[in-house]
Amino acid sequence: MPPWFETALAIGAAIAAVFFFGKYRETAAALHESERMKHKLSKDLDRYRDVPQLRALRDGLIGERNLPVDDEGYEHVLIRDSARKPVHIKLKKTAESVADAGSVQYQAGGEARTLQELD
Repeated sequence: MPPWFETALAIGAAIAAVFFFGKYRETAAALHESERMKHKLSKDLDRYRDVPQLRALRDGLIGERNLPVDDEGYEHVLIRDSARKPVHIKLKKTAESVADAGSVQYQAGGEARTLQELD
C-alpha cells in the first residue's frame, strides 16, 4: 500500500473515532438526564398520588365525610405514611367551624397559644 493511502486511512479512522466518541458522550449525557428526570417525576408522582387520600382525610376529619365508627365511638382511618406503608389511626374528634377572621386559642403548658393553619 502506498504511504499516502495508509496516512489517509489513519486520518479517516481518527476523524471517525472523534465523531463516534462525541456521539457516545452526547448519548450518555442524554441518558443520564433522562434518568434524572425520571427520578424527579417519580417523586412528584408519589406526592400527587397522596393528594386524593389527603383530601379524603381532611373531609373525614372536618365532618364532611363519614369515617367508620366502632362500638366505642372511635373513628378509624387507614392512610399511608411517607414510606408508603399503611398506618391505622384511631381517634375521637370534635369539629367546629371558625369564622373567617377568627383565631383559635388552645392551652399548652399553662399558657394560651394561637393555632396556626397547616400548610
